[in-house]
Amino acid sequence: MASKTLIILLALLLLTGCWSRRELNDMLIVLGLSIDWEDQEYLVSFQVVNPSEISSQRTKQDQPPVTLFQGRGKTLFEAARALSAEAPRKFYLGHLEIFVISESLARKGLHDFIDVLLRDNETRMDFKVVVARGTPAENILKIFTPIEKLPTRSMKQSLETSEKNWAPTVSMNLDDVLNMLTRKGEELALTGIQIVGDPPKSKSKLNVQSFKPLGNFRYTGIAAFKSDKLVGWLNEEESKGYSDVTNKLDSTSISLACGNHNYLGMEVTSSKSKIRMNVREGKPEARVRIRSEVTIVNRPCTDVDLTDPATIQKLQKELEQIIESHANSAIKRAKQWKTDIFGFGERLAKTHPHYWESVKTSWSDEYFPELSVQYEIEVKIRKTGTIGNTKLKQSQ
Repeated sequence: MASKTLIILLALLLLTGCWSRRELNDMLIVLGLSIDWEDQEYLVSFQVVNPSEISSQRTKQDQPPVTLFQGRGKTLFEAARALSAEAPRKFYLGHLEIFVISESLARKGLHDFIDVLLRDNETRMDFKVVVARGTPAENILKIFTPIEKLPTRSMKQSLETSEKNWAPTVSMNLDDVLNMLTRKGEELALTGIQIVGDPPKSKSKLNVQSFKPLGNFRYTGIAAFKSDKLVGWLNEEESKGYSDVTNKLDSTSISLACGNHNYLGMEVTSSKSKIRMNVREGKPEARVRIRSEVTIVNRPCTDVDLTDPATIQKLQKELEQIIESHANSAIKRAKQWKTDIFGFGERLAKTHPHYWESVKTSWSDEYFPELSVQYEIEVKIRKTGTIGNTKLKQSQ
């Protein structure tokens, strides 16, 4: 009996319990993080949730749902420590949802502050990373957003929805960013975010007290990087081309002109792409294959007969030309910047490893800009609408 008791006591000594537990009341939960580079200093901003304002049982206090804490410093560590000078509790980054990088800092390089984030053992890798466009990154975290009380929650959900239904955006978390920065033969690309409407009024609570917000955020364009530095922005069509070539496009819309200021509305319901690399006479070649399925969602032109197979074939060819144009524009732009954001080099390394070893050091500057790219685009219009050619009257 005594031996059993001794064994139990020894086992209890091995139970550490929740030794690293931290009480919620002792922490500031950081949902949004932004970093700016101003006057040769880092400006770090933490958007912290105000629990009393998002509680369903709260009393009316007329406070914002989040609070912004900021610190400046010559190094990121110094700036982050400066934040604690006005914070009543310790910051906790385990629930971070969005990380906004200023455009000036992105052009300077991502390496230093990515390294700092990795050294924080509380930071998870699943928060979204975007680049502020045309405004300091801190301003993005100052927006009052409608529908969702927490601005970062609105931004995160909007980015994920936009990627699936619009195409000129890509949803990248920190883990994705790290993989892209360490991968050979493929460069990083991030979505841009800007403020539309009235930027000063977007920071006021009045912004969400009207039917239409006075100012709001909008995802626009894709930032192309070379190594860890931002080198340029893809426009909307080029961004669609990037998403399509890299097999990130789920759904988007395309308009086809069909008369005087009239357009057929097309919805791309699915799209699959594949890149194949080959080497011919010592030079690399690429073939981009894209297969898309489309639904016609709007037909304002009565002279377009959707019951005629010849019309459908003609529309499919026009769509194929548009998709190829988007892809070609994106690749052409990337060649100008000498940055392979599509991963042609990465695929070449897998299929022709010996050849890749001979060109990898000069791939971005010499081989990629001269890469021959052929396209194989196929579009199938699967649905033309359940009512076919409508007979509704139109204004003359």
